[in-house]
Amino acid sequence: MIVSVTNVGLPRKILVVDDLPAIRNGLKQILEHAGYQVVVAGSFAEGRFALSEAVPDLLISDVRLGEYNGIQLVATTTRAIPAIIITGFPDPVLEAEARRLGADFLIKPVEAATLLALIKRKLEPAADPQAAHNSKRRWTRKPVREELRARVDEAPARILDISYGGLRFELERGQNRPVPHSFQLELPETGVTVPADLVWTSRCDDHWLCGAALSLRDEPTAVAWHALVDTIA
Repeated sequence: MIVSVTNVGLPRKILVVDDLPAIRNGLKQILEHAGYQVVVAGSFAEGRFALSEAVPDLLISDVRLGEYNGIQLVATTTRAIPAIIITGFPDPVLEAEARRLGADFLIKPVEAATLLALIKRKLEPAADPQAAHNSKRRWTRKPVREELRARVDEAPARILDISYGGLRFELERGQNRPVPHSFQLELPETGVTVPADLVWTSRCDDHWLCGAALSLRDEPTAVAWHALVDTIA
């Protein structure tokens, strides 16, 4: 039996992102029955759009979203949002990355009661302004005021802003070559090279404007990147 949640004022809003209609509609039904307002998205792009339109109180996302994944949604949100990642494929690396970002990681099938109990726990701190302040993501994007050159799979790029979890950059591309979905970002002047995943891109005259999430899956790379970010004023 699903126990409804008692809400004061407007119901809390949950964004569900899953590329399988049966899964996202099933979650929508469970959550609405429990008293939540639910918004659904069927792709990474739809999820990004929903996050930009109105910030939900909680994000629930599948790992596999076509060429992207739910963890990238968590990594690239501009505001701290409680998140739950759900997958049918156990992966300790992805789980570690999700938890490092503050997201919970659940393996399908997930019992409704288990999911609702977790949602309740994740939403309760948000009712406390001090707790919400303390949980604010530390990944503040820092604008890069001095020239910081980079290479994306051998193509020249210029970094515009930077954080522990991602960055925004301009990429020079010849002959309309597409921006790769996954690539190695190299900063020759610092000796730092990190793997990254493209999140969004926009064509601007003779270059691409891009946003990417980093895949810092080993400690030495993470330490080197964090040290670089810390040097940016």
